[in-house]
Amino acid sequence: MKRISTFFEIILSAALLVLGLYMLQEGISNKSTSAPAILIGGAVFFTVGVMTLTSAVRSVLWHRRMVRHSLNHDLDSAAHGDNRG
Repeated sequence: MKRISTFFEIILSAALLVLGLYMLQEGISNKSTSAPAILIGGAVFFTVGVMTLTSAVRSVLWHRRMVRHSLNHDLDSAAHGDNRG
């Protein structure tokens, strides 16, 4: 289940990053009165996308470290003949 949520976080963060960059580009090129609102919205989407991507990457790295730690612990137990497990 953790893998699915992490994959969803990565997809969501990529969409937010693209949307944020698009809105920033539109806000810069737009000369209407709504340009500042578009720029602020783009900055918010971009920031949330970066934060979500950072969280997903940290989650993946933490999961890999825990799996590696448990594998090393299991190998050490097997090498010493422990059956506790």
